[in-house]
Amino acid sequence: MIRWERLLLAGAVAAGVLSIILILDKTGYPYPVLRVLVFDHLLREQDIAGSILAVAIAIAAYLPRTRGPATELVALLSRHVWPVAALVFAALCVAMLTVVQNHALAGDEHLTLLQSRAFAAGRLTGQFPPELALRLVPTDYQWRWVIVSQSGAVVAAYWPGFALLLAPFSLIGAPWACNPLLASLSLVLMAKLATRLTGSAHAGGWAILFALGSPGFAGMALSYFSMTAHLFLNLLFAWLMVQGGLRARAAAGVVGSIALVQSNPVPHMLFALPWILSIARASGSRRNLAALAAGYAPLGLLLGVGWWLFLRELQGKMELLPYAAAGDLVERLANGLWYLFLQFRMVFTVPDDYTLLSRAAEQARLWSWSVPGLPFLALAGWWMARHNAELNLLAWSLASTLLGYLFVNFDQGYGWGARYVHSAWGVLPILASVAMVSVADPAAARLRGYVVRLALLSLVFATALRLFQIHLFIDEQLALRPPFEKGKRQIVFIAVNSPVYSQDFVQNDPFLRDPVIFMLSRGARRDYAEVIRPRFPNARLTYDGLSGQVWRLD
Repeated sequence: MIRWERLLLAGAVAAGVLSIILILDKTGYPYPVLRVLVFDHLLREQDIAGSILAVAIAIAAYLPRTRGPATELVALLSRHVWPVAALVFAALCVAMLTVVQNHALAGDEHLTLLQSRAFAAGRLTGQFPPELALRLVPTDYQWRWVIVSQSGAVVAAYWPGFALLLAPFSLIGAPWACNPLLASLSLVLMAKLATRLTGSAHAGGWAILFALGSPGFAGMALSYFSMTAHLFLNLLFAWLMVQGGLRARAAAGVVGSIALVQSNPVPHMLFALPWILSIARASGSRRNLAALAAGYAPLGLLLGVGWWLFLRELQGKMELLPYAAAGDLVERLANGLWYLFLQFRMVFTVPDDYTLLSRAAEQARLWSWSVPGLPFLALAGWWMARHNAELNLLAWSLASTLLGYLFVNFDQGYGWGARYVHSAWGVLPILASVAMVSVADPAAARLRGYVVRLALLSLVFATALRLFQIHLFIDEQLALRPPFEKGKRQIVFIAVNSPVYSQDFVQNDPFLRDPVIFMLSRGARRDYAEVIRPRFPNARLTYDGLSGQVWRLD
C-alpha cells in the first residue's frame, strides 16, 4: 500500500531545500542585495525564511500521524462558503489598514490609485500645475507609465480597467476594500468551480482550505496590484464557460473583455487561450466563437483601443513620446504600429539565462507562499481528472500562463507571492481538491488528515510570518522617506537615492487635494529657488537630510 502522505512530505521537503539553493544562487550569496533590486531583495530577505518554515510545517504535520477531523472540517467549509468569504473579506480589510498601512508600495500601484481617484472625480485625467507637473511625477515614469501633457493633465498609461474597478471604492474613501472584496469573491468561485467540476460537495471545502492556507492568496490582495482582479475575472470567465450555451459564452466574453483591459491584457490572454482553442475545435464553433467575440468586442474596443487613442490625443504633437499623434492618418497608423512593435520587443523576447532564472525564482515564491506541497497535489489532481475536459482546460490555463511568462524578459519586482502566476493561481486549489476527493486508496484517510494539518499549520504560522514580513518591509520603506507630519500642509522633496528606488515615494493625489505634496528633488538650492521662494515665501524648513527636505507651508 502506497503511503501517499510520505510521498507528499518528501516532495515538500525537497521543494523547500531546492528553493533555498535556487534563491541563494539567484541572489549571489554571500554578497548583499541592494534594496533597489527589489525582486532579489525580497527573495533573499523573505523567501529563504518562508521555505524553511514550509519544510518545518511539512515535517510537523506528519509527526502526529493521526487522522483528525479532516472530513468534518472540510464539510463545514463546504456548507458555509459565503460566511467564510465574508469573514475573509473583513480580515483582509483589517490587514490592509494595519499590516500594509493602506500604502501603495510600488509605482504601478500608486498610478492605478491615482487614475481611480481621477475617475471617481468624474474626470479622465488628473490636473497638476503645468510648471510643476514634471516635479510631481517621478522622472523615470514620465511618458513611459504616466502621460503628462503640456497643460498639466496627468494620466496613467496603463489600460484603465482596474482603475475603473477601484473608482467606486475611491469615491467613498475606501480603495483599500477593493482587492479584499475581489479575493473573497474569488474564494467563492474556486469553491463553486471545484464542486461543479468534481460533483463532490466536499471539493469546495478543500479548495477553500487550500486557498486560506496559502499566504500568497491573501498577500496579493493586500496591495493595489491588478492581479487579484485578474484572478477573480479569470475564475468568473471559467465559471461562465463551463455553463455552456450561447448566452453564457457571450457573458464570458464580456467578463473577458473587462479582464483584458485591466492594467495589461497578457494575463487574461494566456488564461483564455486554451478555452478559445477548445471552442474553435468543437462542433458549432462558428456560433460559439461569434457569441464569445460579441461579448469581447464592445468593452474591448471602447476601453482598449479607445484608451490608446485618447492617450495619443492627450500627448498632442510631442514627437518623442510613445503615443504621439503627429501627421496624417497613414502616418499616425504607422507610428502606432511601430510603437506597438517596440512595446512587444521590450516586453517579450526569446528566453535567456536571466529570464529562465527569474521565472524559476518566481516558482520558488509560488511554492513558499502556498500550502506545502500544493503544486504536487494539483499535478495529481490534473492526472486524476485527465478525462474531464473542463478541468483539463483549467489546468492548461495555468500551464499557458506559466509558459507564456517565460517570454517576458523582466522579473516581477514587487508583489507578495508569485505575481505573474497569480492571475491563474486559483487553478491550484481546484485541481488539488480533485486529488483529495478522488483518491480511493485505503490510506486516503491518512493522506487527508495530513493535508488538513498541513493547511491549518500553514494558515496559522505561514500567514503570520508573511504578514510580519510585509509589515516590516513597508515600515522600513516608509522610514526611508523624509519625516513629515500627517495632515499638515507640507511639501516633501524626495532626494534621488539609487540604492532604495526612492522615486516610488513621489505619490500625489491627481488634483493635489492631500495636505502633503511630494516632489522629486533637483537639489536643495534649485528646489528652494524654483518652488519654495516664488510660491511659498512664508514656508519654513522643518527637515533637511540625505533623504530630502520637508517644508511646512502654514
